[in-house]
Amino acid sequence: MRKLTGFKINRSGHVDAYIFEWQNKNEAGAMESFTYRGIEPPRPQLLENAKRAAVLAARMVSLSITESEAGESGVFKSIGFEYPVGEDMYKMRIKASVAIQLGYTFDFTTPNWRVWYSNSHGEFNNNVRNTIHELLQECWKYIDGERAQTKLNFNVAEDKEQEDD
Repeated sequence: MRKLTGFKINRSGHVDAYIFEWQNKNEAGAMESFTYRGIEPPRPQLLENAKRAAVLAARMVSLSITESEAGESGVFKSIGFEYPVGEDMYKMRIKASVAIQLGYTFDFTTPNWRVWYSNSHGEFNNNVRNTIHELLQECWKYIDGERAQTKLNFNVAEDKEQEDD
């Protein structure tokens, strides 16, 4: 059983770094912690879902900016998870930033936000849960090796030419 405990995009330097932290339950039943730092570009879906998480974070802390403003200038920095034993929820914290008036950037962190697995806690909880679920899926795809294509795939072009003939 794997649980993602953190994801961070480090935007310092010339190349962005993607840092993932997770726990695996080993054969003895103990939890082992792992960290992976990658510089390979992720699939665009990972970055889109991270941006959606930044917009949700702005709503969580009740910033008085519109959702479109948050979507245009929102920057995802990191997310952390806690999984209480025997609970029907998990806790998360999102660090993000948005552009504000006069060209400044406002960095913020959400409080420990409870996300319930059940549907009985309102539409906003369901929206947060679905967005974070999609982000988690993309994180696991990156960890498992699905990344953006960085090399040309000439076989696909050749296959299409053969089909046209």
